[in-house]
Amino acid sequence: MTTYTDQTPNARYGRITLRIYTALNVLVLIAVCAGSWIFAARANSRGIPPNTSLGFRSQHTMASLHGWYVAPRVGFHFAALAVTTVTVGVITILAVVFVRRSNPMWIFIVPVIGEIAVGACFMIAGHRADRAAISVERPRPTP
Repeated sequence: MTTYTDQTPNARYGRITLRIYTALNVLVLIAVCAGSWIFAARANSRGIPPNTSLGFRSQHTMASLHGWYVAPRVGFHFAALAVTTVTVGVITILAVVFVRRSNPMWIFIVPVIGEIAVGACFMIAGHRADRAAISVERPRPTP
């Protein structure tokens, strides 16, 4: 009967696979984080003109030009901050897991939870952008 421990030659393939999996997921999170900061900077500097491929499009954001320009500023700013927080959290947890040599299942679960959280961040950012467009276009009461 053969028992496999960390000293066996085949054990290193599992560690290599875990490291590659972790590196790819962290790179995806960092790329999304950098992209959201780039879009936030672009929305803040010159604004993102109305288009069909980039931005937060809804009935309220497309209703007026002013609402359109406010929505990406609010949405991408929130998304950039939230995605940065999630990315830092995932990297911190993965570093702790690797240092403590915890259960490898954490290495599989944490990046997936982080990517789901990033998706939720963009959904919330879209909602916030929509609300910003609504608040800009509300008629103000006259005194």
